[in-house]
Amino acid sequence: MVRRSVTGCFLVSLVAGAVVGCSASDSETAIDSLSSATPIIGGTSAAAYKESALIGFSKHGLDYLCSGAIIAPKVVLTAGHCVDGASNFAVTAPYANGDKDATGKKGITYDWNEGDSETVNPDHHDIGLIFLDTAISLTEYPVLATKPIPDNTKIVNIGRILNGQPSYSGLYVSKPIAVRSAKADGFPFDYISDEIIESGDSGGPDELIGVSPHQIVAVNSGAGGGTQVLARVDLLAGWIKDQIKLHDGGGGGGEPPAPPPVDPPVTPPTDPDCPDLNNHSFGRAAALVDHACGNLGPTAPQSWYMWSIRAANPYSLVVDSPGDAALQMWKVASNAYIRVNNTSTTEISHTAIGPTNYMVVVFSPKAKAQKFNLRLSM
Repeated sequence: MVRRSVTGCFLVSLVAGAVVGCSASDSETAIDSLSSATPIIGGTSAAAYKESALIGFSKHGLDYLCSGAIIAPKVVLTAGHCVDGASNFAVTAPYANGDKDATGKKGITYDWNEGDSETVNPDHHDIGLIFLDTAISLTEYPVLATKPIPDNTKIVNIGRILNGQPSYSGLYVSKPIAVRSAKADGFPFDYISDEIIESGDSGGPDELIGVSPHQIVAVNSGAGGGTQVLARVDLLAGWIKDQIKLHDGGGGGGEPPAPPPVDPPVTPPTDPDCPDLNNHSFGRAAALVDHACGNLGPTAPQSWYMWSIRAANPYSLVVDSPGDAALQMWKVASNAYIRVNNTSTTEISHTAIGPTNYMVVVFSPKAKAQKFNLRLSM
């Protein structure tokens, strides 16, 4: 999970770091064993970025370091690989106005479920959220970009590592650096630039320069061979905003107006076997009884449904499409969302342990245009 140097082919490694003093396995390098400074490099204090946060968490009995940003009183934005499979989060916002420390037991990702992979999956969004037990208050929260920034826009990286040395009390901001879309490099959900971030900077916010309130356009994701990729937040701004609402609201997440669609809305054709071809947002999930269908595409890459089971019975959800449509599902319990493991990318088949409510999303990882059919049997 920590950064490895990469040579040869373009392979980008994740850059979370293990805490000093932890033992390391063959695939992990404790941060105190780095023999030299790795190419944030030449950073300065990030005290002007009150949202910047230090993150610690546990995974497989080891303690790790990441960076992040407070985007609402009880919500922290970070990298998906800092959340996937992790628990017992400790968050410090050293430049906050009031309480600076909080803990959280739970974090979620949108589609990042790579286990212990050490490289960036170009088909998933490396975005994660941590939900705090108590609030960290700021006089002003950052907003999230809701549209892509033009190529060669200059941003700053924020993280907790300065020239190879981890900080437990402050964060650092990089010099301005130009970024561009990484789509042509095989990373459609990222920006790309020269390498600045270091092990432990994962999840730190990447922000526009001279904007008030601060605007986050991406988070630190991975680096290698002199190049870094940064996971774009505009692609998930709506999902993040919905999660903020579910966790006491506040903050500035997603407040800038969304850009108009590239193409005008298209009225879907009538299908006698499936009259409702409309997609449904997380906040307005449709009730699923036994069958649903919809049209996925670049402007509507997902559709949400909710359903319930009333006894300890087996069930099966299957999505079929001519494209890459996939499923993910969560149990709903007291406003908490617990991820249910997939049987495959297109099927979720298990036996419920009792009465349960579920939220399920059909989505296209690459936002491909396609019709889908979703079938529930139990």
